[in-house]
Amino acid sequence: MKGIFMPTGMLRLAIIAALASLMIGGAAAATTAVVARDGDGSADTAVPGVAPSGSDASAVYLDGAGRVMDMNAVNESDTPRQAVTLGCTPVSGRDNPRRSSTGVAAFGHGWWEKGNCSNDRAKVFNCRYEWYTDNTWRQQACSETKTLKPGGGSTQRATARRDCRDTQRTSWRNHVDVDVIGEIDSGEKLMNQAEMDC
Repeated sequence: MKGIFMPTGMLRLAIIAALASLMIGGAAAATTAVVARDGDGSADTAVPGVAPSGSDASAVYLDGAGRVMDMNAVNESDTPRQAVTLGCTPVSGRDNPRRSSTGVAAFGHGWWEKGNCSNDRAKVFNCRYEWYTDNTWRQQACSETKTLKPGGGSTQRATARRDCRDTQRTSWRNHVDVDVIGEIDSGEKLMNQAEMDC
């Protein structure tokens, strides 16, 4: 029987897709993502870059340890989401990832608005992801989880910050997670994407 030939890059994406399908109970499998190695055992050759249009359909998210994340089943802190049939819908606020005024760091903010929720406190945090040429969004920084009033502003927001490596243009995403205290909510986790030289 003849073996099946598959180029290394395609093999890597096939393995990543297989790992993503092994998500159990909304939590990522404990196996380290295979993007750390090519199919031939060589070191990871993926580098940061600008995400091409249409890459969303096949892109995979990796946490800070390189494990595949199911972005629909868990929040950034790997807490399983529960199906919400009743409850409120907060509005997650976020800005585009951008460089600081000094140019040495990049950051993104997260905040919330009440939407149709009654309570006036929510736990909010945000994480920043950078796109890599193996079609992965890799977690680069997360904020602390903060208990915030709705509305945003300089004191009512969470900040995910990361020092810039250089001035290479790459794609970044700022994801925000909102959990209203004392209410069942939809657990919105939306993102903004931007390209910047960092």
